[in-house]
Amino acid sequence: MEKLKPIKSTHAGFLCCPNNEQLLPMRTRLYNGFGGYTVTKNGEMFFVEDQDKDFDECKTVIYIENKAKKEPDADWQINLMLPLRSGRWQRQGKSKWVLVEEGEGFA
Repeated sequence: MEKLKPIKSTHAGFLCCPNNEQLLPMRTRLYNGFGGYTVTKNGEMFFVEDQDKDFDECKTVIYIENKAKKEPDADWQINLMLPLRSGRWQRQGKSKWVLVEEGEGFA
């Protein structure tokens, strides 16, 4: 796996749209709705949450970390796409999901 260079969030969105976290917290819920999170392993779709789930029922990054630690040499990435911001975090070490890309979203 090629480790991508970590970046610092420079997203200057609206007050209702905060910066991306440098390290994605393990408690982050991987919701899916009008935008949301997807997870890839070696560039292939690995996980996307069911759109019909309530937010409190959505899996967290801990769920993905438990899968990823079984295949630590794979390129694991968590992608966020929202109307006003986007981000991509790569797993770089045990329980460490580092921001490697961000953007202005799809709107």
